[in-house]
Amino acid sequence: MNTQQAVAVVAGVGNGLSAAVCRNLAAHGYAVAGLARNREVGEHLVQEICNTGGGMRLFTCDLTDEVALRQAYDAIDTDLGVPEVLVYTAGAFLCKPLLDTTATDFEVLWRVNCLGAFLCAQQAVSRMQQCGGGTVIFTGATSAVKPGAKFSAFGSSKFAQRGLAQALARELGPQGIHVAHVILDGVIWAQGEDEACTLKAEAIAASYLHLIQQDRSAWTFELDLRPDVERF
Repeated sequence: MNTQQAVAVVAGVGNGLSAAVCRNLAAHGYAVAGLARNREVGEHLVQEICNTGGGMRLFTCDLTDEVALRQAYDAIDTDLGVPEVLVYTAGAFLCKPLLDTTATDFEVLWRVNCLGAFLCAQQAVSRMQQCGGGTVIFTGATSAVKPGAKFSAFGSSKFAQRGLAQALARELGPQGIHVAHVILDGVIWAQGEDEACTLKAEAIAASYLHLIQQDRSAWTFELDLRPDVERF
């Protein structure tokens, strides 16, 4: 059923950051469309958000499968409405020495971190152009600007994602589509981590909402977020 709410797509729904982004957007009146490969985690999140008065639907697909992704977006159009926001949170991580990294490892990281972002952006932007604007946010990492040792696959895939974001920002900004790249320079808090030394998912989600709400006269392209103890 189509609603009159603004629709936001969160690509790569799971625990942690993506869940925090979904909660935050739903709390601020968005109808959230979550894209995930696995329904189990996403369904718990949908139930939680709906139980607290928010709106969220889950759509399952492989973000690197062009046909499946197109079908998911078509279903979002029908069930919720045309999305005006895309937040890409999907990511694959690997830390291995060069000679231990296989070609398959390298390709898998590129497919999730870059190809999936590209395909999601195509689907989102084709709709935003028809509506006269929108926001696309890519979730980056420290390795997008300074990958460390053993990050040849991860770093190169995040560099590629950042390059994609830069190109799209220049191409789409004049069309009223705000493209932003967020560098998460630190570890996101999870159970067992030192909370004082990590990024809080809820705080990141609040920064994403700020990017979505920015006036066109003062858009941010790149935002780097880090805990106050992180060296840079």
